[in-house]
Order: sequence, then C-alpha cells, then structure tokens
Amino acid sequence: MKLLRLSTFLVALAVCALALAPRVAAQDGGPGDVNVPAETEAIRDSLQQAMRAYRLNDFETAYKFSRAAYLDHFEAIEIPLRVLDADLTLDMEYRFADLRTKMQAGAPAADVEQSARSVRDGLNEIDAMFSEVGALAPALAFGASFTIIFREGLEAVLVIAALLGYLQAGGMRAARRHVVLGIGLAFAATALTWLLLRFVVQIAPVGRELLEAVISFIAVGVLFWVSFWLVGRLDRQRWMEFLEARAWAAMASGNALGLLGLGFTAVYREGFETVLFYEVLLGLSRRSELFVLYGFLSGAAALGVVAWLILRAGRKLPIRAFMTLAVGIVILLSVAFIGKGAQGLQESGLINATSLIGVFPRLPRPVAEFTGIHPTVETLAAQAFLLSVYIIGGVAMWWKSRRVEPAPAPAPEAS
Repeated sequence: MKLLRLSTFLVALAVCALALAPRVAAQDGGPGDVNVPAETEAIRDSLQQAMRAYRLNDFETAYKFSRAAYLDHFEAIEIPLRVLDADLTLDMEYRFADLRTKMQAGAPAADVEQSARSVRDGLNEIDAMFSEVGALAPALAFGASFTIIFREGLEAVLVIAALLGYLQAGGMRAARRHVVLGIGLAFAATALTWLLLRFVVQIAPVGRELLEAVISFIAVGVLFWVSFWLVGRLDRQRWMEFLEARAWAAMASGNALGLLGLGFTAVYREGFETVLFYEVLLGLSRRSELFVLYGFLSGAAALGVVAWLILRAGRKLPIRAFMTLAVGIVILLSVAFIGKGAQGLQESGLINATSLIGVFPRLPRPVAEFTGIHPTVETLAAQAFLLSVYIIGGVAMWWKSRRVEPAPAPAPEAS
C-alpha cells in the first residue's frame, strides 16, 4: 500500500507538470507550404558539413556549404519568418553573412565556430515559432530530472544512514554532529561546483560545443559505471567498507576533523555526479528547462519524505524496486547523452556529419534534442553501439546469474 501511494503521488506530480506544458501553435505551413522545421534541420546539417571542411582547411568547400545553407534553405523560410518577426529575419541575414565573411578571410576556426553557433542560436528561435513543444519532451525532461536527484540523493541517504548508525552502535553519538557538519559542507561544495562548472563553460578557451561534448562523454562514462546494478552494488559495498574503516580510525583517535571529512566525502561524491548529470540534461532540454526544475523540486520533495522515513522513522522502503526502475532510465539517459556528445563534436567540425535527412525519420526538434537522436550516421551509430553494449552486458549478467549453482547442503554429522 505504501508503494502504491508513493507511485500515485509521483504520477500526480507528472500530470501536474504536463498540465503546465507550454503550447505553441504549429505553423508548419505558410506561404508556399514551407516546412520550416525541415529547412532549419537542413541548415544545421550544412553547417556541420561546413565546419568539418573548415577544420580540415578546405575553405572553399566550407564556404560552399555555408552559402548553400543560406540560399537553398534559409531563403525558403524568409517569407513566413518575415511575417512573424522581421527583425529576426534581418538579423539572421547578418549572421549568415558574418559566417561566410570569416570563412572567406580564413579566420581562426574558433572564430568561425562562434559565428556558426550564432546562426544555430537563431535557428533555435525560429524553431520555437514554427514547431509545437507538445507534451512528450517536457514529460521526458521532468522524468529524467526527477530520477537523477532522487536516485543520487537516495544513494547519499543510504550512506548517511549507515554511517550514523555505525557511529551510534560504536557509542559515539556525540561524534555524529561532526559528520552532520561535513554533510552540510558537502551540500555547499556541490552548489559551488555547479557554479564553477557553469563559469568554466562560459569562459573556456575552447568552443562551447566541444566543451559540452566532453562533459557529455564524461557523464556517459559515469552513467555507464552506475547502470549495472551488480557493479553498483559491489561498488557501494567497497565504498561502505572504506567509510567504516575511516570512521573507526576517526573514532579511535577522537579526530573531529576526520569525522567532518567523512560526512563530506560520503555526500559530495553523489553531489558531484548530480551536478554533472544536470549540466548535460539542461543542454538536452532546450525549451523544456522549466520542467527540469519541476522534476528537481518534485524529486527533492519525495527524497525528503524518504529520508525522513529512513533516518527518523527507521522504516524499510522498497529501495530495490526503485533502483531497478532507475537503472532503465539511466541507461536511456546515457544513450541520449552520447548522442548529444557526438553532435557536439560534429558542430565543432571534429568528426564527420553524414546526413540521413530524407532517409531517417526526423523527430520533432524538442524530442530530438532531448533524446540525442539526430539524422546523421555518426550520432546514430554511437547510440546504437552503446545500447548494444548495455544489451550484451545485461544478457551476460542474466546468463551468469542462471549458471550460479546453489551451495550444496552440509552433510549430516555421524552419530
């Protein structure tokens, strides 16, 4: 019954979030029945090809791609766009001209990449006018955000509960306040880490797309590590053994600073992962950022209830059931993250962008952004590879668990 009430509460939160989803009237038609989202997608594809050629010092080919992006595709949407926003139309013409001028002048790749990013930012504004956000992308953003904060927070709560229980069992109840202080400092350090990461993304000497791609791949690596529940369980076991050894040493010496560091270490590990995941999630959830916030607040509220039940009421909750569900969501998130990382490398011109427009179905832009599914061979191949690794690993673990034979029963003692 408790699990049923908790599930009902979470579903109600999701429904409330979806009810607040902004609706934008789709305007795929217009003069000449121009398919604006398809044209903006084609422009992005041409920009990726142009940046790749420019990175390889093929300036002529890069210029041709950037010129085709304007003449073959942007001019097709100028008439319907001018009706809605004449200023943006003129501004986009300047942005395209700036990009072509820098390419003709042989400007540094970082400067050209900045102009290409400006064009893509304008395309995002155009997509917001001509496409419908719908309910799917906000729902995905809400669910992913809820899962991240709840899963990572639950890990921290379980570690904290074990630590405080260990200290109490060892007759060191007074030492618990030092651990609690360390926990508070870990929360502050997590917030500072997020601010620092935001600052680094803004001022980094490398291109923003490249930096976001690197962060995405790091997040994929972390998510890959925590995805397999068996590996995660063994890791938590070693982690708790390490923390208990540190706690015993700190108790034996009466070292308050050691206890403070213990509480800090136990929580900051999860906090760092949370910051990393949310940084990538916000990049995926363009036009649905508000629902990332809704998911975070809802997950934090649910986590607070669970933390109270575990730490104060001493209740045992169906943690395994949620962790099993979270594994599936984490796997899908890592597949989306690697798609975003691959696209970031394409936008920086570091890898090829083999277009599948017209071959692979084009998803609505908000959904494509969140899932990382873009119509290029490279992004889809990266996602398919990671997904196949998960499937093979899952099947191997399942097969191994079936082959484990139960220990033989002890032989009866002779009378």
